[in-house]
Amino acid sequence: MINKTEEIKTVASFVNELISLARLKSYLNIAASNFFVFENVQFDTRVVFGLYSWERCLSKIDKFDLILGDLPLAMGRPELYEFGKNKLKIRCNWREILKSLQYLSENGLAIFIVEPYGFGISEGKKLEAALNSEGYFISAIFNAPEGILRPETSITPVFVVIKKGKTNSVFIAELLDESQAHQVAKNYHSGIIAEDLARGMMIEKGTFQGFPRIRIKQQIEKLETQYKEYKAYSIGDIAREVNSVAQGKEHCEKRNSLYIPKIGNSPVVTRLADTTIKHHYYFQVVLNEKADNEYVSVFFKSKLGRLILQSLTSGQTIRHLSKRDLEQATIALPSSDVQELIIDSQHKLHKLKSAIDSFNEELALNPTSSTSISSQLDNMLKAIGGLTKVDEVYSLIRQGESKTIEFKETLSLDVRKKSKEKYIELSVLKTIVAFLNTEGGVLLVGVTDKGNIQGLDIEINKFYKGNKDKFFLHVKNLIKKRIGEEFYPFIEYELIKVKQKDILVVSCKGSNSPCYLDNAEFYVRTNPATDKLDGPKLVEYVKNHFG
Repeated sequence: MINKTEEIKTVASFVNELISLARLKSYLNIAASNFFVFENVQFDTRVVFGLYSWERCLSKIDKFDLILGDLPLAMGRPELYEFGKNKLKIRCNWREILKSLQYLSENGLAIFIVEPYGFGISEGKKLEAALNSEGYFISAIFNAPEGILRPETSITPVFVVIKKGKTNSVFIAELLDESQAHQVAKNYHSGIIAEDLARGMMIEKGTFQGFPRIRIKQQIEKLETQYKEYKAYSIGDIAREVNSVAQGKEHCEKRNSLYIPKIGNSPVVTRLADTTIKHHYYFQVVLNEKADNEYVSVFFKSKLGRLILQSLTSGQTIRHLSKRDLEQATIALPSSDVQELIIDSQHKLHKLKSAIDSFNEELALNPTSSTSISSQLDNMLKAIGGLTKVDEVYSLIRQGESKTIEFKETLSLDVRKKSKEKYIELSVLKTIVAFLNTEGGVLLVGVTDKGNIQGLDIEINKFYKGNKDKFFLHVKNLIKKRIGEEFYPFIEYELIKVKQKDILVVSCKGSNSPCYLDNAEFYVRTNPATDKLDGPKLVEYVKNHFG
């Protein structure tokens, strides 16, 4: 047995809450892998073992309100299996899922650990259609906590919830920690729908292709909203050709081409001379007039671009990119003028980096020139920093609220009453204290829960007569009186103009000592909420976190 980890406890928190809410009474745990993902479930479950032998322990008349399927992933070659009127060629672990459903009670739930893409591949779509034809439907898909299957594998699987009763939509969410998983179970059971993966959202039935692709879609949609120049395209939309060569052969250089690796993590390049692995491991993508190969190469170096490439590859050990998946990959493309501007900036950054590297090599031997050049570097760094702060805010908004990111619409203003309210300030202060007591984080004040930029201009004009210095003094006094001057070194705040609106950005580092709001209340950050701790939980947290 493996040691009980925080990841396993998170899953147990979700399942235990679901059992209580749905008033489930009989439970079956099919423990056919060595993952033990359901080992912390507190309720008295009947456990059966073995991938092929677990059924021997059951009677044909046995029925369970909850079936937990702890099955190996991508197990064995696909084999023919009859499920009702359907004949399917499916992998062994999926076959065991279908077998187990005969033991599910009429109003029961079945939860199975499945590969990261769920049933999103062509083989899986056939399985889902067979499920539907027999009256079973996917009700929800939950992303498992990252690292839950280590050391066996580093991949992050999903939990698929199957039940009887037709549905046209699927509830999806990520399981991040115990407290958040507890709340996700409540939201799923109660049908509470948010617009983010931390609280739960709905997608159309049959459209799930993995959580990375959902995050990509959300980020690109926000990118299109924030920067009107951007539009989403698939690689297939902007490619004249997508070519590959046989082993031992080489690509021929073509104008406006990209070379995208089929395996591994080699970078996307624009010239054959820059490839680092053999040519048959690359797709050559010849782009049309909508896209410049240098811009698309830069895009794939971004966080979003890297996430897109990672989301396309399949395979549990060696990651492999198919032509079909590549052509369906979505990228964000601005106008030709903006592409040229980004490419020009990229060229200048390369030149600047080269010049700095050269200067760095000679710095120790040129003390007389270092002072003047250092002054120039300060100016450059200041300029670059000033240009990127708005983009940093946009990036945080695209990521959405999390353990380290929080949005608040105002600092003090009740937007409905149009009055200054202490309880709104309290909410902001709780978040700051929680960041200090956890791992730090960034609070954006002037941004709605949905990521819309509201700004603080109305508030500053109404309560401080447009004087930003008075607004800053109020922020400082709040921190001083209710959090404490000793925490100044861990808190930085500034107003940043975004879309002609002022956003208060509060950046917090994790404190090295406990922080109490009003010297009384202790808060910590979970995903994506602020929780109050007291009693034994507070004592244990302070002991473990601060030593």
